[in-house]
Amino acid sequence: MAEQTLATVAELGDWLGEPIVEDSPEGKRAELCLRAASALVRSEAGRTWLEPDGNLEPVPEAVKLVTLYCASRVFDNREGQNRWNIDDAGGGWKVDEAGAYLTASEKDTLSKYAGRRFGGMGVVSTTRGDIAGPVSGYVPTEGGPPFPWY
Repeated sequence: MAEQTLATVAELGDWLGEPIVEDSPEGKRAELCLRAASALVRSEAGRTWLEPDGNLEPVPEAVKLVTLYCASRVFDNREGQNRWNIDDAGGGWKVDEAGAYLTASEKDTLSKYAGRRFGGMGVVSTTRGDIAGPVSGYVPTEGGPPFPWY
């Protein structure tokens, strides 16, 4: 069973301004777009918003909106074009990120829900052996004359 999406097909239809019937081919495509966007949002945020029994816990509004933004880009622009043309004028090409992607501002929004990404314990060496006291204008050396500092 696939994980529940962070937004519904009806919410995506409301965002796009067109009703999407869930059992239609468009509804199935919308569900797949929401699954892709939800997986991307979960990965970026480092959270699932799922309870242990698999039910969806309350999703913050900002997270739901990022999911809808991402899913709507995939739903509206399957080919990933960032320019279109009419007749012979203009042209089109694919964007660098094909499929579902998050913008920098969306990643920033999700970073607030991620908590600490890096952590743990480590060792940082803070000593290098005995060093002579500071000598003005010179770098101290071990067992030799001070080296001039330029």
